[in-house]
Amino acid sequence: MKRTVNFELGTKNYKFETGDPQNQVDEILNEIKMNFASHAQEVEKYGNEYFFLMMLLNTFEENLELKKRLAELTEKIEKQGKRIVN
Repeated sequence: MKRTVNFELGTKNYKFETGDPQNQVDEILNEIKMNFASHAQEVEKYGNEYFFLMMLLNTFEENLELKKRLAELTEKIEKQGKRIVN
């Protein structure tokens, strides 16, 4: 069941709808707030949009790296499985 979540980031309030478990939402929002606080100088200088773009780019970079690593591990496991069978 979807619900509305409100959260404050800096001086702005944001609202979104989600059906995700509350503990997952809390974990994500806490991570965002910690990143926001650690980049306070950049946010002050360039604004929230810069922060969100930076987070989005970092997330995509991390996602690509994880996909690459998963493919490497999958290939390694498949090769090991073939060695055991033969």
